[in-house]
Amino acid sequence: MIVNTTFWDRGKCLASLPYDLAKNAVNRLVYDMALELREYGVSAVAVSPGWMRTEAVLEFYGLPIDDTVREVPDALRSTESVFYVGRSVAALAADPCVMERSGGVFPVGDLARAYGFTDIDGGQPPPTGSFPNIRRTRTRRDGRVG
Repeated sequence: MIVNTTFWDRGKCLASLPYDLAKNAVNRLVYDMALELREYGVSAVAVSPGWMRTEAVLEFYGLPIDDTVREVPDALRSTESVFYVGRSVAALAADPCVMERSGGVFPVGDLARAYGFTDIDGGQPPPTGSFPNIRRTRTRRDGRVG
């Protein structure tokens, strides 16, 4: 099984054209690999994590920068630990019918509901779309945000 990570919000245009094109290129690559590798019994999928508690996010909120943060402030309730995306890959790898998913892009939150796994805090953060408004903000060439 080949797994790529991407960002996909159910076909919505993403933050900017270059970012949108880069992520859609990954999605198309997964689809094409699935077609070409099917005869060899190799599946190709993409997982799309939501808002992750990366080191930068943890640092911004004054939390310890490690992979064991289980209690998060309310502002981070819909975030995912790095373990959540890892559990999605493990669930796909353990699925004897993963070839049926080959070529697809799957939000981690959807996979959690389908396979019944949780994040390290026991929750199931919602799939994609639950990002703060900063996601839609861009910096213009003159340095102003708009």
